[in-house]
Amino acid sequence: KGGGMRKSLLMFGFLLVLGLSSFGQHFYAFYYDVSGSQDVSVNLLNTMGGDTGYVLKVYDAWGNLLWSKIGDLTGYEADYYVLSDYVPSQDTSWGVVTVESDNLLIIGLEYMADGTVVSIDTISQEVPELDPGVSYWLGAYYTQAGDVTTGVIVMNPWEVAVSVAVSIYGPAGNTLYKMDVALDPHESEFIDLEAVVGRGGLIWGLVDVLMRDLPVVLALEYYGEVLDVKNITEYYY
Repeated sequence: KGGGMRKSLLMFGFLLVLGLSSFGQHFYAFYYDVSGSQDVSVNLLNTMGGDTGYVLKVYDAWGNLLWSKIGDLTGYEADYYVLSDYVPSQDTSWGVVTVESDNLLIIGLEYMADGTVVSIDTISQEVPELDPGVSYWLGAYYTQAGDVTTGVIVMNPWEVAVSVAVSIYGPAGNTLYKMDVALDPHESEFIDLEAVVGRGGLIWGLVDVLMRDLPVVLALEYYGEVLDVKNITEYYY
């Protein structure tokens, strides 16, 4: 019985390492959406004077690989991709994009609606490593006040399943909503805050995501007169 347990643990460890193995030394992940009238331009910027290789992968909401690209950048060179040129526009064409590279990158994201850039975000932080068994938290601001409402996207950038706990707090620190989110490899979950907490002047505050063992990536879409998109990769605690 003990030998079987050790064998199972060894096999799990092997599969985990295999699942987390990367093309390069650096690993980035962020949100995209090419469903409906939305689109995203991904700009890969080499921050180093030497050459770097990279692999870009785009997954749908269920974790299916839709498109991948292997490329190279010379010193300080940049590449860009308008994702709708490579990814079909369908209801599930949203979720996580991962980028693995040999050298450090900065990734510029232009989020578009109806062909117009409505939001720009910059990814400079890699997906962090977590100490096993230790709790970490991602946090972000949300608002359901006035004419603005918020959508929360939780993304799994890994080739293994992950689970996190998402809490939505009001300004008085009261818990308005809480859910456990289990994500299959590369799967994403969308939480419509209007549906789960409503709208109103006193509905704003903290989106909090509790993580253990493996991190997820968080994005928020703010819907108002224009769409604004922000990615959160680095934990605050």
